[in-house]
Amino acid sequence: ILSNIYDEYFGFTQKETEALLDEYDRADKMEIMKEWYNGYRFGNAEVYNPWSVLNFLDALRENAGALPMPYWANTSSNDIVKSLVERADISVKGELEHLIDGGAIEKPVHEDITYDSIYGSDDNLWNFLFFTGYLKLVDRRLQAETEYILMAIPNIEVKHIFKGTIRNWFTEEIEKKDLGKFFTAIERGNVRYMEEELSACLQETISFYDYAENYYHGFLTGLLKTQNKYRVISNQESGLGRPDIIMKSASIRGLAIIMELKVADDFSEMEAGCIQALNQIETRKYSMELEMEGYKDIIKYGICFYKKECMVLKI
Repeated sequence: ILSNIYDEYFGFTQKETEALLDEYDRADKMEIMKEWYNGYRFGNAEVYNPWSVLNFLDALRENAGALPMPYWANTSSNDIVKSLVERADISVKGELEHLIDGGAIEKPVHEDITYDSIYGSDDNLWNFLFFTGYLKLVDRRLQAETEYILMAIPNIEVKHIFKGTIRNWFTEEIEKKDLGKFFTAIERGNVRYMEEELSACLQETISFYDYAENYYHGFLTGLLKTQNKYRVISNQESGLGRPDIIMKSASIRGLAIIMELKVADDFSEMEAGCIQALNQIETRKYSMELEMEGYKDIIKYGICFYKKECMVLKI
C-alpha cells in the first residue's frame, strides 16, 4: 500500500489516512494524527508523513491509548536544525520564535542548493530545511526573476524537533557560560547585576513558551542548577504556600534564598510585579520552613519578567 501511494504523492492523503484509521477502528484518533503528522504539500495534494502515520497506526493497533511520538524526528540527527540554531543571530532567533509560535516567514527560493553549499548563508539553510520537510509551503510569489516562498512549521512532530534542538543548545550554552559573578551577586544582594545578567541571558535564548511564568521558572532554575554550592528546590510547600524557587546551602549556618517570580503585561508594570512577589513571600510566610530548620541568613527576592527583560528587588 505504501509503495503505491508513495509513487503518486510521497505520503498519505486525508482520505487515505482516515481509511487506515477506520480499518483499525481508531477513527477517533484522526484529529491527533492531523495535528502531529499532516501539513505537507506535493502538487495540489496535502499529505501526511507516511513513516510517522504507519508507526503511530502500529502503536494504536497494540494500544488504543497510545500517545503520538516524533517518529520521523528519531530517524536522523537533525543536524541541519542544530546548525541553524547554533548560527542564529538576533534576526534568525526572532524568525525561529515566530515559526514556533505558529507564524510564517518568507525567503527567496534557491533550488540549485547542493549539500556543500548549505552553510554558505542563512537563506541556504532555510531553503534546505524547506526542501527536506522541516518547513512547509504556505504561499509563493514572483518578484522580478526571484521566487519567494512563505514557509511554516508543518505539524507538532516537526515543532518537537525545533523545540528539542533549542533546549539542547541552550543547555550546552549555559554549561559553557561563566556564571560566577551572577551567583556572587545573588549572595551579596546585587540586584542590578542580577537583572542585567538575567536580561542578557534571555536575549541570547530562543523562547517558545509565549513568555508564560513556567517558561521563566524553567529558564531561571536551569541557570541556578549549574552551581553545586546550593540545593535548588522548585515549588515545594513552605509556610502557607509554595515559593517558586528556594536555594539553600548544605549547612544551616550558610545562606538560604527565596525567589518568587512574576510576569508583567507591560514594561512599566515590572516594579509592581516585584513588589507583589515580595509581598507574597511575606504574607504566605515562605521563610517559615527555612527558619524552623535553623537558617538565620535568608535573602528574599521578588523577580519580574517582561518578554526578555528582568527586574529584581529584595528584602
